[in-house]
Amino acid sequence: MQSPRIRIIQESEASGETAAIYDEVRKTFGMPIVPDVMKLVSTRPDFLRVFHDSYRAMFTGGYLPRQLKEMIATVVSKTNSCQY
Repeated sequence: MQSPRIRIIQESEASGETAAIYDEVRKTFGMPIVPDVMKLVSTRPDFLRVFHDSYRAMFTGGYLPRQLKEMIATVVSKTNSCQY
């Protein structure tokens, strides 16, 4: 596996505030892992907090159900050839 160009903190390496936010991310997404896109700012817990808060607001607030928002995000990602 190729090393990432951006230094990230893996879940097994996370401690302190980063580990706490990773726990919140897993709960928000209902997944046993932290999505890689969240790890992109993991060296800066202050950025990670803002990034997670914005994702949470986007997917849990508003009028559209979360499932529809996730379907829209998937279609947009596929259309743009984005792996996320």
